[in-house]
Amino acid sequence: MKNRRVKTRVSGLAVHGLLVPTMAGCGSDERIEPADDVQPASSAMFRLADEPMVTIGVTGGQEEQELFEVAGAARLADGSIVVYESGAFRLQKFGPDGEHVWSRGQSGEGPGDFADFGQLLVPCASEQSIMIYDVYNLRTTVFDGDGTLLRTFPLEFQESSAYDITCAPGGRLVFSGWGHERPSEPGPYRTTADMAFADGSEVTILREGILAEDRLATANSAGMLTGSTPGIWSRRLRFVATDEGVWLGTGDDYEMEFLDWTGTTTRTVRWEGPDPTVTQMHVDAYREAVSDSFARGLDFRARTNPGQVGSSDWQQRFERRWERDQEALPPAFPAYDRVMLGDDGVLWIEDFPRPGEPSAWFVLDEEGERVRSLTVPPGITLLDIGADWVLVTLRDEMDVERVALYSFVEN
Repeated sequence: MKNRRVKTRVSGLAVHGLLVPTMAGCGSDERIEPADDVQPASSAMFRLADEPMVTIGVTGGQEEQELFEVAGAARLADGSIVVYESGAFRLQKFGPDGEHVWSRGQSGEGPGDFADFGQLLVPCASEQSIMIYDVYNLRTTVFDGDGTLLRTFPLEFQESSAYDITCAPGGRLVFSGWGHERPSEPGPYRTTADMAFADGSEVTILREGILAEDRLATANSAGMLTGSTPGIWSRRLRFVATDEGVWLGTGDDYEMEFLDWTGTTTRTVRWEGPDPTVTQMHVDAYREAVSDSFARGLDFRARTNPGQVGSSDWQQRFERRWERDQEALPPAFPAYDRVMLGDDGVLWIEDFPRPGEPSAWFVLDEEGERVRSLTVPPGITLLDIGADWVLVTLRDEMDVERVALYSFVEN
């Protein structure tokens, strides 16, 4: 299948050509210890341009331009942009100028329909194949660049949906399962999970029992367990798929390992990162951000019950939330957060964002040196990235959701 994703090194870390001298293991159950045997980081530093090249998303305008819970967007080879909205159950295509081209999908179980929590699989998006993983319908739906429904095939893993999922540029699906652990009492705990890949509906285990996510088991006033949620500033299994294998890491330390398709570790890259210690300044900034979200009616209860929650009781809801949160704050941040395969075949890694601070993405060379970095303002989330552009989602001061294409400029 012809694909827009370049499989040769352009600059920085080529995802299939890395030669790294160290072969240290990846992941442990301990928080990060600062490294003392790595070189100081240095790189060409970039930021987003002051104004976007293209913006999609309005309020009170064309219905197709009113975005609702964007769950992935990709820039195709001709400059067009495809966007999937899990809240609107639709896939849309926009031209290089941001003009609407077509929309597909609705809520349902029929061919081309979607259920809750769908996700656009960005790394393999092309004019020939645009894949949506439909969590609740337990299937993958494939369209072409003209919006024609090509096929739908089931995808389950361990009798459930995948927990996290991505794809290699050639279309192979890679995913992790839900955590094996079932807590017996409230409080924090760490899950382990298995990883697998699939060509169509045939699933092959890649690795089992990988350290995965920090979670918090919750209970009611009687002490009965009511469920669990991801922990605050949680370590999480992160992975990126290439056509040769998978980069994965657990956030326990500043390193990632590369698995070939037999599950064998063939390479490891290690780098120097920021001090992971959580300070009182971080805690205060987090508390302020959570309080602000409740005051603006953006907490889960207010968003899901707009007619039942009064604006005057946000303070009470916030205090209940903060009482729970402050007891679960970890002493250290994970080593990194998201990882992403660039349109040019380069691996990007995000330093774990501190509350209220810009996020920093970077590219490594074979020695673990940062050779390129990108600073992104708070509130902006990367969706797709190329050699000199980035596709993001953000909300403006009126809380209008937008997708925007920016070029890089050097700091």
